[in-house]
Amino acid sequence: MKKVSPFGEEIKRIRKSKAMSIRSLSEQSGVSHSYISQIENGNRDVPQPELIKKIANGLGVDYFFLMRIAGFMNLEVEKESVNIPDLIKTFPIEDKKQILYDYRIRQFNSFPKFDNPKTEIDKFWAQGTNKMVPIDSSHYDDKDIDEINDSFEAFLSTSATAGDFLKILRIHRNIDIEEMASHLNLDSKTYQTLEKNLKNSSSLLKEYGEKIGEILGVGNFGDWFREVVRSKTLESYIRDYNESDTETISFSVKSVYKKTDENGVEYYVTYTYEELERNFFNLDNLLNQKEHDVLYKDKVLSKSEIGKVKAMLKLLLEDDL
Repeated sequence: MKKVSPFGEEIKRIRKSKAMSIRSLSEQSGVSHSYISQIENGNRDVPQPELIKKIANGLGVDYFFLMRIAGFMNLEVEKESVNIPDLIKTFPIEDKKQILYDYRIRQFNSFPKFDNPKTEIDKFWAQGTNKMVPIDSSHYDDKDIDEINDSFEAFLSTSATAGDFLKILRIHRNIDIEEMASHLNLDSKTYQTLEKNLKNSSSLLKEYGEKIGEILGVGNFGDWFREVVRSKTLESYIRDYNESDTETISFSVKSVYKKTDENGVEYYVTYTYEELERNFFNLDNLLNQKEHDVLYKDKVLSKSEIGKVKAMLKLLLEDDL
């Protein structure tokens, strides 16, 4: 009997972890049970890519992962195989909904809770945050596919953590939690905690990055996350536009303003270009001007609402507007 190849050992390990018999794998993959048995027992060499793909489909694991184990791919090829736009496009819609829902719950749980506010600013925030309730899991059921995709893409480009990308890539590779936990020598609950809490700067990326990347087929996961996901690859996909898709809008601002001094005498002030540029970013100037509407999203704020905003800012910044 020949020595069992790493490929034979791996498919046997995965098959048993999924409680599949050789005959069951044969039925799922279309590869004869005798051939699979010979591979697992070392009586057959590593099969060609077309058979590896069938076995991968039968086991429900990523084809590229088994190709690496079989020795057909190196790490650089694997990295190129994780095409972010394709991943986003093909990621199951129900999984997108669940990940977006989990993120919203995480946001809700991160809001400060004020059970006994003492300061004025705490009382102010308590009025809003204590009334907030988490969204229901059916929140995304009313959204159409385009809305879900847009939300998912925006989430990946702005808010997703290393743990989110780990979960997304794990699902994309069709690897379950038990298999990941086994590969990292962790129990399932500990792995779930790791996946849930893995932050962008976490020391866990250094500790587990290489082992995680090994099973996901991306080299070192920490390096992949920083160099691939946070690079122009994702940004160019989310912000895929060119000059023909943009429009330049300009407007004029008065450079001379009439003011009144403490004695009621009117006088005029001429602003320099630098002062006008600074005023453009001055929130006080925006809220007190009368020439243009002040909008929040698509809503034009009334004088009363602007007053509330100014009062809130005064309370938060403890300064007069």
